[in-house]
This record gives sequence, C-alpha cells and structure tokens, in this order.
Amino acid sequence: MRQLMPLPAEVLPGPSRRIERRANAVAGRAGMRLRAAVRRLPPLGMVFRFDVEVPAADHPSLDDSYDYRLRFDEEVHVAADTEWGALAALATVAGLALDDSMAVAEVRDRASFPWRGLMIDTARHFIPMAALERTLDAMWFYKLNVLHLHLTDDQGFRFRSSAYPELASRDSYSVRQLRQLVKVAADRGIRVVPELDVPGHSTSWLLAHPEWGTGEADLPNTRFGVYRTSIDPDKPAVLKAVDTLCAEIAEVFPDEFVHFGGDEVADIGRGRQAEFHRHVVKRLTALGKRPVCWDECLHRRLPKDAVVQAWRGMNARDAALDAGFDCLVSAPYYLDLFYPAGYHYAFQPAGDLAAAEAAQRQLPQLRHARQGMQWMSGFAQFPKLRKPRKRGRVLGGEACMWAELVTEEVLDARVWSRMPVVAERFWRGAEVDDEGADLLDRLAHSRRVLAALGTVSEDRAAVDEHPQLAALIEMLEPVKWYWRLLGADGLAKRIGGDGPVVRRPYDVKTPLNRVVDRIPAESLASRRAEADLKAGRSMQAWIAPWREQRRALERHPLFDELHAASDALEAIADIVAGDADATSRDIAKLAGPFGEYLLPIAYAVAELRAGTGAR
Repeated sequence: MRQLMPLPAEVLPGPSRRIERRANAVAGRAGMRLRAAVRRLPPLGMVFRFDVEVPAADHPSLDDSYDYRLRFDEEVHVAADTEWGALAALATVAGLALDDSMAVAEVRDRASFPWRGLMIDTARHFIPMAALERTLDAMWFYKLNVLHLHLTDDQGFRFRSSAYPELASRDSYSVRQLRQLVKVAADRGIRVVPELDVPGHSTSWLLAHPEWGTGEADLPNTRFGVYRTSIDPDKPAVLKAVDTLCAEIAEVFPDEFVHFGGDEVADIGRGRQAEFHRHVVKRLTALGKRPVCWDECLHRRLPKDAVVQAWRGMNARDAALDAGFDCLVSAPYYLDLFYPAGYHYAFQPAGDLAAAEAAQRQLPQLRHARQGMQWMSGFAQFPKLRKPRKRGRVLGGEACMWAELVTEEVLDARVWSRMPVVAERFWRGAEVDDEGADLLDRLAHSRRVLAALGTVSEDRAAVDEHPQLAALIEMLEPVKWYWRLLGADGLAKRIGGDGPVVRRPYDVKTPLNRVVDRIPAESLASRRAEADLKAGRSMQAWIAPWREQRRALERHPLFDELHAASDALEAIADIVAGDADATSRDIAKLAGPFGEYLLPIAYAVAELRAGTGAR
C-alpha cells in the first residue's frame, strides 16, 4: 500500500495473499449506497462486511467523520463512524486494482481536514455533466469530499433559473441535472457547493439585462480578465434578482454552504461592496446557509459566520484567521497555473508559510516566473481588522481549476496530473512528508490505477497524436504561472505597473487544440531522465531519440511552433553525450521559455555540469 495516494495513516503488515480477479460480494447488512460502491470496485475477489455506527444520511456535512478501519482476513471488515468513512475505506481498496497480492492485516486512517475540495469553473468553458460525474469518481478515489461548482462568471451563466430563465447561457445546467449531480456526489461521500459570483464577474447577466449594470457593458463578453462593469448593488431590481437566485440555489443544493464570490470588483467602492456582501450574507443565513466568499470580502462589516476562501496568497489565510473568520486555503493550489506537483505539495493548508516558500524556491521550473510570483505575493493588501476573542479555523483546502485554458477534452489531464498530491495534503496534512522521487512514482501509479478503473485516461494525448515526435513532446511542459494566459508582453506590463492588460492571447473562442494544451503540466519523462542522469546510468536510450526528433520535426507541420525547443533538446543530447563543449554556454537557457514551452531537463543537466565544474 506504499504506492497509494493519499497514504493511509497506519498500515499493519500481515501474511501475503493473492488478489483474485473475480466479483466482490457483501456479507451481512449494508445499505444500498455501500452495496453500489462495492459493485463499482474492480474485481478483487473480496467479501466485505460493514460496521457503520451512525445511520446513513442523505448527504454529508462539514464535520462528519471520514475515519475508517480496514481488517483483512477471510473477509474484509470495514469499520467506520459513518457511511462516508466506509466509502473512504473502499477508495483505499480500489487503489489495489493493479496489485497481484497484498500483505496487509489492517489499515487505520483518518482525515486531517473536514473540507477537501476541488473547484471547477464551468463558466469560462462549459463542462458537460458527464465530465463532472467522471470528476466525482476520481474525487472519491482520492478521498476529496467537496466539489465547488463555479456556476456564473463574465463569460457564462450556467444555472437555469425558473425566475430568470433569460440569464442562462445556451450551455447551462437544468435543476434536474444539478439535483442528479448532488445525488451522484453523495453516493461517493462528496458535498456539492454552488457559487453565484456577485457583484463582479457578472457581465453575463448584462446580456439579458444591460440596465442592471454599473455602466455600459463591455460586450460581447468573450475576453478574459477583470471587466470594469458589474451588476449594480444599489439597484432594487438587482437586489431582487440576487435574493431570488440565492433562494433557488439554496433549494437545489442541500449543502449547508453557498459561495457568493465577491472577488475582483472593479468599479464599486469598498464601502458599497461591503454593504452588498453583508446583504447577501444575511440573505443566505436566513435561507439556512453558511456563506463562503473570496478574500476580497474581508471587511469589518463582513459577518463572522462567513467563510473566507484565501486565493491571493497565504497572507490572505492569516488575515482571515486573525480577524476571526474560518478559512479555506486555495492560494497554493491553483491547478490552472501549470505548477509542478512539488510546488503544491510544499504547502500545507495550516502549515508554516516560510518553510513552504523556501521549498518552492528550489524548483527550477519556476525560474522564468519568479519575478511575477514575487510581485503577486505582495500585490494584495488586507485591512487591519480588530482581533476577536477567538481566532478563525482552517477548515481545509480547495484546489482551483479555472477554465480559461480548459475544455472538457483537457479537463482530466489538467486536474489529475497534480490533484492527487494536493488531495494527500488535504487528507493527511503535515502527517506525511514525501517530496522526493517516490512522490512522483506514486502519482504516476495512481494515474495508472485510475486508467485501469476506466475513470480518467493517462496524459498521453499529444504523444499519441504525434508519435514520431514523442521524444520531444514527452520532455516538454507548459510555461508556469500566468505566462500563457497573459502572454509575455502582458506580464511585463502587469508587473511593471502599466495598468490592467486588455489584450490577451486567449479568449473563449480560441481553440485549445495545440500540443501545449495536451501535454501534462509536469513532464514525468523529464523526471525519469533526470534520475538516470544523476544516478550516473547510461543515457544512450535518451540521447538517440533526442537527436532523431530534430530530423523528424523538419518534415512535420509543427516545425514552426516547436523548432526552438527541438533545437535545444538536440543540443542537450550533444552535451550529455559529451559531443559538445558545455563550458562555453549557459546550459540552463536551453530550458526556455520557447514561446509557451519549457524544456526542464536542461535544468538538471546544468545542475550536474555545475557540480563537476562545467557551467
């Protein structure tokens, strides 16, 4: 079980036994939810007997226990406080899908945080219901328990309201579909938390009701970024619509939490915004819900029962906690920024910030984005609020997949290439620390298990589409942070203080069908090559394909896009083979960026050469 993600808290060894590829069964009493979960398991030849203390509930709640114990003998005994814990136990068993045998007597496991979430942005690009249900299956496997649905933004309104049907985008979810999603989620021990983002990020509302805006709407709303115009909270029609929509959403989603956004409001003063947030909080509270909001909402007038989601750095977490607000941590877990797994793993939701930042500074793949990341760490200012008697609580964490550069076709690769390591942090917190090569080995193994279960495929789309360029494509990574979304020129203006960047290289109409859209955020092939290089093993199996890819590219339509990275990989092959003078060049520059691509193996070669006196 050493390869599982998340790693269980305690594994007691036992006699080795063979795993048989035949149907599973349930002995004794068990509810329909658990019986259905057993049927979804791979055939392992196991007979399950359940001992669940608390009667089954319709849906999980924040502080429900997910602790469990597995005991393996002639039967598999599953003991848990709740059905949710029993479902977590079955996820651990599912991780054995590729094993031929096991030598485990008992597993005892527990969750560090009650909120272990994944946010999916359905507004920038619509994510069909089938993809969301597939996401729930993978979330269960990794013991995640909150799907946060970002339903509205400037580019789309995905909730079909009965009171305001005109607001819904062409691609949107019906009430029936959303209720079914909630049921599917509950059957996997997962809560669904909806988000209606107000008052900013709301120009999609103005397509149907331009009179609701603070000014002339910037339409069509196909570009990305912050819009100057939003819905006007001073207008009675707007307040009525917000109140009505909150009531509709509260009725569709049974979870105790509803997210109301509150981020990046461009044209409403802090005082007006705070009063509006206070109004929404009171409305949701009256509906029996606990409000969640982004960290821009921190204000002395924000009621203390609101939960603050920290996205503008870990300082937002500390500001919220110091002011007495419970907090969700998202700042280090932005999956859309193409960070390597080690970056996300360095941060713990309630951990020490300085240690995490020191760890991520060691990651060479982030060198090209370092200046921008440092700028961003200081751009957010938080109000100094009176300290309450009781400090807030870190409820847990939530990874965010914003969808500017994500469609249904690339969703799985973008999320599950790194989400497993984040899930381990949410489940085990500081109790597990595995930042070496073993982490990536376990990550790759878990992805193979998911593929074997038929949940999500492995990240091979670009290689499979261009097999003759496999040696090049498998070594590439997308550039990190906001390089792709803003472009190099836009980043320079943003960091230099030249105001907001209006023209970006992408909008909602841009096809996401290039190689950079299909490669994983982190190249595991590069990590394997690096391991061989540092261990002093023969590199011939790498060198020859690295040279041959250059000749293959000359005859390929992708030449213009990939030629710079291809040249660099050929140069690296010559350096590794000893056929090029490495002392006269800065090898690290061979990592790029080359447009939107990185070649991270160059960093490993440069580090090794530096250690031997070469540069």
